[in-house]
Amino acid sequence: MLDLLKKLDTEMYDIVCNKKVYYNVKISEIKDNFMLIETKKGDKIILNLSLISSISAGKDLAFGTIPKNIKL
Repeated sequence: MLDLLKKLDTEMYDIVCNKKVYYNVKISEIKDNFMLIETKKGDKIILNLSLISSISAGKDLAFGTIPKNIKL
């Protein structure tokens, strides 16, 4: 699985697991049907691989900012 993830050519991933989305996480390790991920805050989370529905390359989005070009 790590070989397939390397083909996405990124270090940060967006993961959908059991209807919860983890944005811009780093995959630390995959072992025995579990995945260890690390969030931006430094939190580590263990996910069951059978519950993951998709993994995609992380997008560089600034959360919590308001674009200046919006006209109301």
